Amino acid sequence: MRSQDVVFESGGVRLGGTITLPGGRGPFPGAVLIGGSGPSDRHNGGFFDVLTGHLVASGVASLAYDKRGVGSSTGRWDTATIGELAADADAACTVLQAHMAVADAVSVLGHSEGGWVTMRLCSRLRPEARLVLNSASAVSFIDAE
Repeated sequence: MRSQDVVFESGGVRLGGTITLPGGRGPFPGAVLIGGSGPSDRHNGGFFDVLTGHLVASGVASLAYDKRGVGSSTGRWDTATIGELAADADAACTVLQAHMAVADAVSVLGHSEGGWVTMRLCSRLRPEARLVLNSASAVSFIDAE
């Protein structure tokens, strides 16, 4: 397992994250991990660290990143819209797909609030992406609020 920190742009903000790769040459399938509500970082309370370990052990590369205004990312998470967060996730997908050890196919995993972000991403920006939801709401964003 090997990791590398990355920085990428989205909508005028700089986002920091970590790509983690399995051993070997690849190309590996990839997964972008999209965090939950509040000031979630690339670790998402430790959940993403455990999940990354399982993904890498299964031969899947991952990219987890700090939400706007958290960790090494600029901007503000507390005023970001679901659309802006989906654009951030889209940028993360582009970064992971561009990595030479990662295959073109990238899945997206949305945890909690990240489920809404992931559904927006897949419905508007990346309809070809494989979508995985974890602890996501079964009702609309407005209904949940």
